[in-house]
Amino acid sequence: MSFLRTKNGKPPPRLALLMKKNRRNIPILCAAFALLCGFSQPRASASERPNILFIVSDDHGWGDLPSNWDNTEVQLPTLDALASKGVRFSNYHTVPLCGPSRACMFTGQYSTENGMWRGPGSQPVGSPGYRGIKRDVKMLPEHLSNAGYKTGAFGKWHLGALHGEVPNDRGFDEFRGFLKGAHPYWIKPGRSKIMHNREPDDASEGHATELFTQWAEKFIRENAAKDEPFFCYLAYNAVHGPLRTDESKPASAPEAWVNKALDRGVNFLRSDYVALLEHMDDNIGQLVDLLDELKIAEDTIIVFVSDNGGCTMEEGTAGGRFPGNNGPFQGGKATTYQGGLNVPFLMNWNGRLPQGMVSDDQVMHADIFATLLDAASIPVPKMNGKSPVRGISLLPHMLSAGKETLPERTMIFELWGNIGLRRGDYKLWSDIGRDYSPDWAALVAELEDTDLTLYDLGKDIAETNDLRTELPEVYASLKAELVDHFSNINAEYPGVENAAEPKEKKPDAKTAPPAPAPKQRSPEQFFKTRDRNEDGAITLEEFIGDPENRNVPALTKRFNQFDSNMDAKLSLEELKAATR
Repeated sequence: MSFLRTKNGKPPPRLALLMKKNRRNIPILCAAFALLCGFSQPRASASERPNILFIVSDDHGWGDLPSNWDNTEVQLPTLDALASKGVRFSNYHTVPLCGPSRACMFTGQYSTENGMWRGPGSQPVGSPGYRGIKRDVKMLPEHLSNAGYKTGAFGKWHLGALHGEVPNDRGFDEFRGFLKGAHPYWIKPGRSKIMHNREPDDASEGHATELFTQWAEKFIRENAAKDEPFFCYLAYNAVHGPLRTDESKPASAPEAWVNKALDRGVNFLRSDYVALLEHMDDNIGQLVDLLDELKIAEDTIIVFVSDNGGCTMEEGTAGGRFPGNNGPFQGGKATTYQGGLNVPFLMNWNGRLPQGMVSDDQVMHADIFATLLDAASIPVPKMNGKSPVRGISLLPHMLSAGKETLPERTMIFELWGNIGLRRGDYKLWSDIGRDYSPDWAALVAELEDTDLTLYDLGKDIAETNDLRTELPEVYASLKAELVDHFSNINAEYPGVENAAEPKEKKPDAKTAPPAPAPKQRSPEQFFKTRDRNEDGAITLEEFIGDPENRNVPALTKRFNQFDSNMDAKLSLEELKAATR
């Protein structure tokens, strides 16, 4: 079984560590039991397409799924039960930011290819800085809707708010939730950004987790008795900020759940965070009970996944300073260290999938797209728009209890110049700065002149030991693969008047001009690139960008010259005045 065995017959080093930390799972016995009970069944026929309940948590770190990691005070009995009665993937990878990760799950592609190279923006389709899923890319709900599924989305969207980007434009029959990346948990009439389909919802009131669950429950009840299967996408905003880490602030979780956490000894800093996760788990439990009540549990595949790694309390972290737990991994949200990439992922299909299977095989975001299409008996396309589908169906691997292994492949991740490439146990990593995406030719030129870091995750899951000089052949091979990927991205944005015109030949990577310096960019473009936390001001740290590879004294001097009011921050107005 691939998830238990290496070439020498011993558990992989990474799995051995996880097994040591988490003794409650005994994969060998569970997998053997699954095989004896005949779980390797034929896939659903076209007339037996399963219902799909696809649940996404927000900024939920790998270490705060108890079945992943014993060293957490979070208690998630519903998710632990779904894992123990289904399949848990301990080695799942995502893009470390909300919008891009969801785009990959819904398109089967890398975020560098589907158009959502960063969170969605307000730039129009066809503009050089456009951030949104390309219009010729067909999303998962569109495939399912065309195949006869009733489709509903509840909670956080964050895949675009422009015309043509909202849920009802991309395959969903019904949508109730919010379009942007964050929203307060306590929803009051007339004081929220909640939408019902394309119109503002001014009447809803209550806690976001409970409302999203209630809307999903209503959708499931209405569609359970119909001949057509349903696709219910439930995207909680738990545990995205705002969270209470200061006693002067109100809690985002209901008081009863905060008190439960505090009463059993959870420290104050983590109490709101823990309470939100446990409240979410309880609500998921209500939906699991609903499937049993409606007698459709065996007809419904449940997917649970987090969009990206948890936020941390380190200074300057993206997404805010919040007390997430990423287990043994370095980094968190918005970094391509494993703490940003590795997140909880499990699947449950009562009576179909083996119980208690734990797979350590390397899987990623795009595989959800392929797996759910396969479960619905929809052929997985080789291309989506003008770029390849990167995901593979995990069904054969799961239905065989791991006997059918997953092929070794390269996985590539990019966000704001944070770059990661993984093939097997080897990981290539670098942070080349935010000046290049999505100018892929410029990014290639910078990559070629950059010494990246090489890790062996089989021996060093915390990513502390650079092996670049010790393993030059491995390093050269992986770097060539990385450069090749970014050199061949199809960067067209369909939907504009000139989309049908022949594309200009891309400059050869070796002769591509270097990325323009900040002074060559417009003040607006430079400001958007540097304002990392989008607070309307640029700090000295943001202005410098990459202190290890830049002339820090010269940039500091320039920053001070631009800072006319000497408040240690640059506004867009100051930047414009200094560059006139």
